[in-house]
Amino acid sequence: MEDSSRDSRPPQAGEAQGEPLRPDDDMTRLKAEIEEARAQAERNLDLAKRIQADFDNYKKRAQRDKEEQIKAANDRLLYDLLGFLDDFERALASKATPEEFRRGVESIHANLRSMLQSKGLVETPCDNFDPALHEALCVGEGEEGKVLEVYQKGYCLGPRVVRYAKVKVGSGNKRGESDG
Repeated sequence: MEDSSRDSRPPQAGEAQGEPLRPDDDMTRLKAEIEEARAQAERNLDLAKRIQADFDNYKKRAQRDKEEQIKAANDRLLYDLLGFLDDFERALASKATPEEFRRGVESIHANLRSMLQSKGLVETPCDNFDPALHEALCVGEGEEGKVLEVYQKGYCLGPRVVRYAKVKVGSGNKRGESDG
């Protein structure tokens, strides 16, 4: 008959058949496990440090790339603008009649406007006052919220305002009406 009080666990490494582990063997096994856990922790820490260094290098590289793209875009824009500078210098040096001079300057203006539009620059509409697009310099008699006069045009590049339009806005008062 078999003894039911016997340990039903499977034999551990280093345990002789049917003999329990000695305390020294248990300590040796635990020390080995602790050393393995420490080694794994050191490997994980080393890996984390490498990943952090790689990420820091990536951020620096991305910032450098962004700065280089901005410089390249600025170079292209400046190159395009130099043609207009040349045109203005030729116009100023010409012996054209006032009418020819005016037509020349209008042509330069149209070409500059076209080039800026091709880069995505659009003029801000100035019908009704919008504080997201306009800067109200003063208020005058007229329909409330209506732009009465544009002192300086505004421009957007995509969804971003490059320059706010400076405008005069209607107060809603007509001539002869008072606020009080």
